[in-house]
Amino acid sequence: MMHIRVSHLLFGLSLLFFFACSKSELETVPSNQAPPDTTIETTVYEDYINRTYILVLGREPDSTEFQQAYDLLKSEGLSMQSRYDFLDIVFSGSDYAWRQVNRWRLELLNNIDSSDIGVQIAIFDFLLGDSTNQAFWPVIQTERDRLQTLYNVSYDYVGGLVSIREMQAVMINNYFYDQINMGADNFVISSFQHFLDRNPTLDEQSSGVSMLNGSNAILFLQTGASKDDYLSIFFDSDDYFEGAVRRVYEDYLLRTPGSMEMSTAALKYRNSLDFEAVQKDVLATDEFAGLDN
Repeated sequence: MMHIRVSHLLFGLSLLFFFACSKSELETVPSNQAPPDTTIETTVYEDYINRTYILVLGREPDSTEFQQAYDLLKSEGLSMQSRYDFLDIVFSGSDYAWRQVNRWRLELLNNIDSSDIGVQIAIFDFLLGDSTNQAFWPVIQTERDRLQTLYNVSYDYVGGLVSIREMQAVMINNYFYDQINMGADNFVISSFQHFLDRNPTLDEQSSGVSMLNGSNAILFLQTGASKDDYLSIFFDSDDYFEGAVRRVYEDYLLRTPGSMEMSTAALKYRNSLDFEAVQKDVLATDEFAGLDN
């Protein structure tokens, strides 16, 4: 009987010793965060750096940029914080902003550049100086003003004065975009295709056309009666923010976002109006970094 009780006592003590050791080991990791993984292969760092530069800036990093990025990421074992620090550096220069300008010029305006815009402004100025066109001066002046805004918006975006959303709105509200997509029907269809990655429904098409033609209509549950109203409603719609998120996932991960990913990212973009933050969140994922295998 005594032998059984001693065995029980020894067994209990061993359990206490085991749990005490386990608790001590757990407490050695602050905030329950795992230490940096020192087993990550060099190719993972190299691939992450090069793919980020190519996708964000359209080029590979130079030797200095690569070494700076490698040292930063390697010192932290490719931790999440080190990825965001690295991405802040990649996005910080004007290369990123001009990359966005050129991308949307190509997609929306058939790659029309500042010199093309300047030539058309000069033509409008000539027409405004010819009294035989006096009856058309108000229309010509409006077109000239819209082109001046288009000319300025690229530099305003690079300078941080306007958001990418504001730049996109200007790039579809000008003489050149109207020439490429003539008529209200084509304007509605093209804006949906470019930013929402879909065609409008019959109701959306009808409402958009009515609004552009100056009649009261409802689009995305909002009422408007002008082109300015259409642009304001369109670029403030949930569909626009979701379309932007979808494009980021397709560009960087080659897939569409899941429902939770979509709702989280679209809400973040709507609330912050910070498109770069949405891009960084995707570029910082384990999936993009090649750590989810």
